[in-house]
Amino acid sequence: MRRFTLALGFLMLVSSAAAPGAVSMSTGIRYVIPEGSLQECSSKAQTALNAYLQGAAESPAGSGDWLAFGPIGGHGPSTAAAAVRCSPVDKGYVVTFTCAVQIGNPYDATALCTDIAHNFSGKPVTALATPTPLPTGCSTTNLLGTWVSNDKSGLTFTMDINGDLTDNQGVSGNWGLVGNTVTLTYYGNHTLTLSPDGKHMSGGGYDLTRKC
Repeated sequence: MRRFTLALGFLMLVSSAAAPGAVSMSTGIRYVIPEGSLQECSSKAQTALNAYLQGAAESPAGSGDWLAFGPIGGHGPSTAAAAVRCSPVDKGYVVTFTCAVQIGNPYDATALCTDIAHNFSGKPVTALATPTPLPTGCSTTNLLGTWVSNDKSGLTFTMDINGDLTDNQGVSGNWGLVGNTVTLTYYGNHTLTLSPDGKHMSGGGYDLTRKC
């Protein structure tokens, strides 16, 4: 049940991103602490979650169920989530860790969950991979950025590093670039030519200028 709640909450948050993708899940990390209070577990859970994500909160209050969302570093849309569950057993407690990460991040759900669990227990942690900075400017090797139509009023495209595009109405498609030849998949396939300065492309019924 807790795993389902985590996945549902995570997917609700990432659905607001420009192009939500598939999600990897990590479950199964479990510690049994023979002596200790639920309050101790909750305190460690909150600290461990906030070390990697943001806004760790217990829901409902007093349940021992802690949930936090990311991204790592605090910038951009939420693309990761983790739950730590504290359950009292005899004189101690059992704690479990569940993580979800949107595929496309430089780290996966297992790496995130392992570090949160190690932070909780005081074990050494491994720094999570960080994204490679995205190219900027009007590059002739990619189509990243916002493109404005010169002949179709109001039409704009946002193109990302994965070869995906989204128009201003939320309709999605794809792009490909070989040399200066652009393949645009958007209500069919269209072939365009990219200008030598990377600022314009035209053909196949489109005339576009990149904002850069």
